[in-house]
Amino acid sequence: MSTDQPTDYRATLNLPDTPFPMRGDLPKREPGWVKQWEQQGTYQRLRDARVGRPKFVLHDGPPYANGQLHIGHALNKVLKDMIVKARQLAGYDALYVPGWDCHGLPIENQIEKLHGRGLGRDEVQAKSRAYATEQIAQQMADFKRLGVLGAWDRPYRTMDFGNEAGEIRALKRVMERGFVYRGLKPVYWCFDCGSSLAEFEIEYENKSSPTVDVAFLAAEPGKLAAAFGLPVLAKDAFAVIWTTTPWTIPANQALNLNPELEYALVDTERGLLLLAGALVEKCLARYGLAGTVLATTAGKALEGLEFHHPLAHVHPGYARRSPVYLADYATAEDGTGIVHSAPAYGVEDFNSCTAHGMKHDEILNPVQGNGVYAADLPLFGGQFIWKANPLIVQALQDAGRLMATAKLEHSYPHCWRHKTPVIYRAAAQWFVRMDEGEGVFTVDKAPKTLR
Repeated sequence: MSTDQPTDYRATLNLPDTPFPMRGDLPKREPGWVKQWEQQGTYQRLRDARVGRPKFVLHDGPPYANGQLHIGHALNKVLKDMIVKARQLAGYDALYVPGWDCHGLPIENQIEKLHGRGLGRDEVQAKSRAYATEQIAQQMADFKRLGVLGAWDRPYRTMDFGNEAGEIRALKRVMERGFVYRGLKPVYWCFDCGSSLAEFEIEYENKSSPTVDVAFLAAEPGKLAAAFGLPVLAKDAFAVIWTTTPWTIPANQALNLNPELEYALVDTERGLLLLAGALVEKCLARYGLAGTVLATTAGKALEGLEFHHPLAHVHPGYARRSPVYLADYATAEDGTGIVHSAPAYGVEDFNSCTAHGMKHDEILNPVQGNGVYAADLPLFGGQFIWKANPLIVQALQDAGRLMATAKLEHSYPHCWRHKTPVIYRAAAQWFVRMDEGEGVFTVDKAPKTLR
């Protein structure tokens, strides 16, 4: 029987001796590394090692102080941390000062959820500040846990009193130079929030909307006849529009036609109808009418012609005219080729009307922030706009101006918080103009001209 000892094969291998354990245990070990970096002052030591070297400063858009981190936060911060560290290794004095955006409606909405509605302004501000402070502490701990190095002991926060005071001083200088003015701008508006929404706060869901084809009686039949090369019009003539928002009809102030499209004047038993030539057949089928095209002309020949509001003969409050403005966004893809323009409730309508000289104080804006028409709006005052849709359709029917109506299922913008439909609504806002004012605003005392 052999008396040889078992061979220690481990002793025959030339392997390095490392302190790495067999198991990673990262969830347990990583917090220790972060704590060690803080105790050793790693970030400050990196700064000290690069004193006097060319600076690299990452201009970081701050996260919002609301809610726990998600993968978007992680990806953003890790990629930027890689950039900063790479610049540090390349010999730059690579600074990273973290910060937080602490203002805005999402925080106020959260306070409303936690403490209910009806709080006073000062109480909302105090609770919002306390809530943002908690969120910053939580997010900061998580960012550190990701291994991000930075000046975590001196972050910037938009709610710091020094920052707020600096913003007010800068705003004062901008105002003194004549850059600030109050005006209107159509923005997404949520009736439940009672405020405007940013683009990223919009999501799209299907919605059923009533469609209407509405006839606008020509106020200048002689000029309309001349535009089509006709000596006279034998019947009443109407410009016909198609829309999925009947609630905007009470605020109509113009009609938009495409200058390059061909428009036809069609003789029917309901009068002469002005329609895009390419859509005549579809429109007549929708109206259940037979018709004959009397003449055609380019949209640009119709510029400036005026038409009566479809409810003008129903109530004197609508006894106004809608001029024809030329606009490229009127197309022959659907509808009638003519777009009814309520400038308070659409960006393109607003731009078109103001470009043609309509002043902000001339824009009709009867829909209030809660979605209810102002009490003094003729026929529909005090009605919630969605509930007013069928009332407006019926009023147009009774007035003899409704050519057709149907239901349309389509994708429609909704509020991401309340999941309810939103509208475009012209809201009074403060703007900083870039085309007028004393010089161009800079942080220096003397304004410099723009190059």
